Amino acid sequence: MSAGAQSLPNLAPTRRAVIWAASASAVMSGAAIAPAVPLMDAALSGAATGWGRVALVLPALVIMLAGPWIGRQTARMDQRKGFVLALCALAGFGVLGGFAPGFVWLLLSRVGLGLATAAVLCFATAAIAALYQGAERAQVINRQSAINTFGGVVFVLLGGLLSQMGWRVPFVLYLLALPVAFFASGFDWKPALRQGTVRPDLAPLKRPLATIALAMTAFYLIPVQAPYMPALSAAPALAGLTIASATLVSGITSWKIAALMEAVPERSVEVAAIGAVILGLVEFGLGASVAALLIAAMLLGAGFGVLLPLTVRRIMAAGRPETANATAGLIASALYAGQVSASALALLVSGGGAGAPFIALAAGLALVVFLYAKRDRLRPWGRWIAQNIA
Repeated sequence: MSAGAQSLPNLAPTRRAVIWAASASAVMSGAAIAPAVPLMDAALSGAATGWGRVALVLPALVIMLAGPWIGRQTARMDQRKGFVLALCALAGFGVLGGFAPGFVWLLLSRVGLGLATAAVLCFATAAIAALYQGAERAQVINRQSAINTFGGVVFVLLGGLLSQMGWRVPFVLYLLALPVAFFASGFDWKPALRQGTVRPDLAPLKRPLATIALAMTAFYLIPVQAPYMPALSAAPALAGLTIASATLVSGITSWKIAALMEAVPERSVEVAAIGAVILGLVEFGLGASVAALLIAAMLLGAGFGVLLPLTVRRIMAAGRPETANATAGLIASALYAGQVSASALALLVSGGGAGAPFIALAAGLALVVFLYAKRDRLRPWGRWIAQNIA
């Protein structure tokens, strides 16, 4: 470790703690300023123009589009220096948004924040692949998923409290990435083979990446759409409780998944998690009472809390050491594609009712699961259709 980290022997965290803190810092990209969006709109444009929402989702869009490319670029860098630089850039671009005189400045800073966040996620995920194996890797991933989930709640609450002092104040939360950068500078991250031009084999990764994107879409629909449900629209506190319930159950499930895996076969756990997500979506779409929506949120949270760490582990196991950073970029892209998809689905389908996005996604997921289960029987029909169309 560096001299700075050695001077604080009682405070210096382990490498896994730094990885968890870095991943949690990435969650701030949207969570930290979400409560301040209406104030931001009013201050910078004098009306609810929608640019505040664009600024909120822009980092997710950048990560979705640039994640794979960023992953390959981070593989070419010294992992320690790159990790520290990415965390400092996250803090810098994040705080920069708080000084925005208008939306052009704000949007540019959010683009930079998205690029920095993608880099942080790539370095952190690649470090897990390089440093840990077997049961230890599984535990690190499980804890990472849980801490990210809990971190999202903490940052939203802190952002809400700070926004009472003005829309610019929550941007100071991004400075929390700086102490993480300090401690990251004290470790040797044992980088994978430095072959930044090597691309991972996508064949074994397509299904788990799609699973991550779809699971995140289902989970992220809750904060996006829950406040508009009839049973919750008149009571923001109840909407917050519903969102918090999903988040809390998801974090607890991720934290305790190791014990669950010891008692139940992995395949059964995965099937049950997918079933919980689909059932939760249907219940949310049809729920007419607060109790029904709370149950639905917990089902969605439990399913997501299982699927995310389980699928990330599967992706890492299928990847090669020399493509760890590039694979991490794909994971980040899939995660944030889910967030963007949830926002787009809510915007496009909510005209059919507040619950319509949940029902539409449940139907789509059920169809995907059915087609996958029957893929062997349907494959000849697919070849026949392709030949006749051609």
